[in-house]
Amino acid sequence: MTYLVDTHILMWSFFEPERLSSDIQGILLDSRNIVYYSPVNLWEISIKYGLGKLTLNGLTPEAFFDELNRSFFICKDIKTSDIITSYKLPMRHKDPFDRLIIWEAIKNNIILISADDTILKYKDDGLNVVSLYEKI
Repeated sequence: MTYLVDTHILMWSFFEPERLSSDIQGILLDSRNIVYYSPVNLWEISIKYGLGKLTLNGLTPEAFFDELNRSFFICKDIKTSDIITSYKLPMRHKDPFDRLIIWEAIKNNIILISADDTILKYKDDGLNVVSLYEKI
């Protein structure tokens, strides 16, 4: 199966894996799965780090990226067409980072792994999601 992680799941995978459900840990550790992160995750991390709203356990965003490159996560390049058509996503969530990741998952038919229960509102819009708040 193919998955895309939101920023919380990505960060917790590295710094607080105990916060992930056993179902999500199983998905992430199953070598048969392809698990993507988005450049949007990195953009969010960089902005929040620069604003002092995020710490990376002593790492800079660049050092975190180096760690990420050594992990099983794969960067899924975001398509220009995904960005330019993201206005089509209904406004159920206001966070621009999450909105773009949601749209990226919908447009590319990828299952989103999320720690944000607001994202569940997009199921009727075609989002396939594994939520930290739902049992698989």
